Amino acid sequence: MKLSRYWHLAFIAIAVVISLYLRVLNPWNSVFTWTVRFGGNDPWYYFRLIDSCIHNFPSRLWFDAFTYYPYGTYTHFGPFLVYLGAIIAKLAGATDPESLKNVLVFIPAIGGTLLVFPVYLFVKETFNKEAGVISALLVGIIPGQLLARSLLGFNDHHVWEVFWMTTTLALYAYAINQWRNDPNAVRDRRKLAYAILAGVAFGMYLLTWAPSFFMALLIVIYTFIVMLLGRFIRTDTTGIIYVGMITIGTAALLYLPFAFNYPGFSAAHYSPFQLSVLLACIAVLAIFRGIEILKEKGYYAKLGIKEDYAVPISVIAVAVAVIGALLVASPGFLGILLGIIGVVQPKGGALTIAEVQPFFTMGGKFSLAPAYLNFAMTFFFGFFGSLYLIRLVFKERRDLHVLVLLWAVVMFIALCGQNRFAYYFAIVCAVTSGIVLDWILRTLGFYDVVQALLKSELKKFSYTKFIVAILLILALFYPTFVLAYDQSKYGGGINKAWWDALVWLRNNTPNKEFYDDFYYKLYNPPQNLSEHYPYPNGTYGVMSWWDYGHWITAIAHRMPNANPFQQGIGNKYDNVPGAAPFFTAFNESYANSIADKLGVKYVISDVEMATGKFYAMAVWAEGSLEKAWQIYYAGTWVVYKTPDGIVGLAPTVYDIPRGGRPAGYMNVPSENYFKTMEAKLHILDGCGLSHYRMVYESTPISPISFMGWEEVIYRGLFNNNYADKFRMPKVNVTTSGYVKIFEYVKGAKITGKANASEVIVTLKIKTNQGRIITWQKIVDVVDGTYEVVVPYAQNTSYPVKPVGDYTIRAGDVVKTFSVSDEDVEEGRTIVVDLV
Repeated sequence: MKLSRYWHLAFIAIAVVISLYLRVLNPWNSVFTWTVRFGGNDPWYYFRLIDSCIHNFPSRLWFDAFTYYPYGTYTHFGPFLVYLGAIIAKLAGATDPESLKNVLVFIPAIGGTLLVFPVYLFVKETFNKEAGVISALLVGIIPGQLLARSLLGFNDHHVWEVFWMTTTLALYAYAINQWRNDPNAVRDRRKLAYAILAGVAFGMYLLTWAPSFFMALLIVIYTFIVMLLGRFIRTDTTGIIYVGMITIGTAALLYLPFAFNYPGFSAAHYSPFQLSVLLACIAVLAIFRGIEILKEKGYYAKLGIKEDYAVPISVIAVAVAVIGALLVASPGFLGILLGIIGVVQPKGGALTIAEVQPFFTMGGKFSLAPAYLNFAMTFFFGFFGSLYLIRLVFKERRDLHVLVLLWAVVMFIALCGQNRFAYYFAIVCAVTSGIVLDWILRTLGFYDVVQALLKSELKKFSYTKFIVAILLILALFYPTFVLAYDQSKYGGGINKAWWDALVWLRNNTPNKEFYDDFYYKLYNPPQNLSEHYPYPNGTYGVMSWWDYGHWITAIAHRMPNANPFQQGIGNKYDNVPGAAPFFTAFNESYANSIADKLGVKYVISDVEMATGKFYAMAVWAEGSLEKAWQIYYAGTWVVYKTPDGIVGLAPTVYDIPRGGRPAGYMNVPSENYFKTMEAKLHILDGCGLSHYRMVYESTPISPISFMGWEEVIYRGLFNNNYADKFRMPKVNVTTSGYVKIFEYVKGAKITGKANASEVIVTLKIKTNQGRIITWQKIVDVVDGTYEVVVPYAQNTSYPVKPVGDYTIRAGDVVKTFSVSDEDVEEGRTIVVDLV
């Protein structure tokens, strides 16, 4: 009897152990390296928020002046993970940054493993214990984004989103079952507690992710459907209404202390908007209950309305009235709700964000490959599980089956719009796979055979069916686990080149002591968010692509102009200053105007920005992929490698020289690409730029990597096609530093008389990696005088240093000169006559 009652605990324990192995042990060596590496970008910002919270406990940052320079920003990251991390760290005594990282890396793995429990409870309450066990086992081994976002080191709120969503659903379903057909449930403290617990879980969901207010809408829509179909579905709408009101009401109370941290209404920030939605949903449910009371007291019968139609007509009327009232009274409120569609179906530059792209596409075409990579066999079993679920809704007509189906449909719509929601849909796959496999095993008599074997009761059974059942179990679990095992081996994020560059930036650029102190302040937001934040004197911005903004904040303790909140990106089509128009600028003066507006002092480029990521900058700058392609690219060619190691390009595979082998495809940059600031900074090492000097270079990218090949090819294309045309020297056809840091300076102005048509200024520079590069600029002589601005100083303290003096030539006249750091930084004028 004990075995029949508690057998599921053994399988849940197995699920926990396997989950911890995949999430902690497998990626261990990739996370604990030369530093503790958080995965991705946002976990570094959580590290920043938790670190700040520990220093200011119990206060935390709601407005952060340390990013999106020079404006600062309200952070939309919720309080749950910030306080969870801070409290765990304080209990562990890990209050300094290094020990703090050693603690925070485990939090996502804990969240991913805990998912086993609410998944089991949800499926048990909506279906049965056996299906719950199968789903719990599956959720621990599903690969893809759910696994990636719950691995050791990926300390982001994503895994906690799905944990609290699933916990809310599980406790909500449990409460409905406990309240079912009990008119006195509202006076039963124990049953009341179940609904309150569901509300606590929903409240935690809200405090994890502000847009989770959609759960209240889901509850209302679910209630609307069961009331609309009340005569066709076996349900207790009274219990559903009360449980919904208590759940949402409890969540509203938990959200209330955080409801005014953002001025105005916002679906993404902690604002009164979410509270308004929750209260409106409670009001709608109260109206639904009022409709029931009117029916129970016979008012509809007195009006001659049949009871079968009374409730459906009334709830439809309420829905129409609520939507109409929103349109009239607060169109902005409805606009925010409809804005969810824009989140689910992004356009323009947002489509260059990897996690925002439509899910079922690969290479611009429909593909099921992402489904397998993210869910393995659970997606395909889950497809049939969804069909089985639809069949159950029509056959058994249970209200909770409607809830599961509605939830699955909502998650599927979100998945189709953005692949980031794969970590949500993984739960759907686990649930639907669990219920369909359970049904199949029952149909094949698998459980009966297992029970007979456990009792040592030899009964006749079909060996064929038993073997089919075993094969189906293996077909679902084995490929899923193998894929998860392979994917979980790598958990770290930032590479050594970026880490070293940002550590150098923190320790070797101006105002280090000020920044290290200012980093831990609590900032008062400005009155007008469109205005610059009132920063103390001496602050400056660091311009890089938005991907790296949180790294710059958390590691370098400097203020990025752009960040992974997609702030500071800008564009050309509306002339909005930001990273995209800066790096795609065709002339230095335009880039300088952006740098001046945004207070830029340092610019960081990496090889990814110069090659694979450049298209994203171009799309954000121009507004569409099609326009960016026309402007910056000349086509897609084949990359090949010859037996002697030479890398080249060919229009097609048929044009590859004999002995060469294709190595992939590459978007070939056009002439316009080499005019951009990004190309000039990274591919040309800043050659010819008057106001940008390289101050640091990381270790070079591997020449045998694909990005290394791309850089070599880009440099070769420039030498062969554009160097002479641009009046610039050829560059070395080798890989260079993965990361390069440039300082934006006024530059020393060199002027004088010259008896020639042009003046050529040249300087040899040795980087801290030992590379010798050439800086050169050619200017025309006008009316016997010339003027050229140079960015490098001979007495610089930076590790990238000139090799000797500048050489300046006008015809046969050659002279040398040197400038000081003060000359470059203050824009002094130096006269050098070439006559």
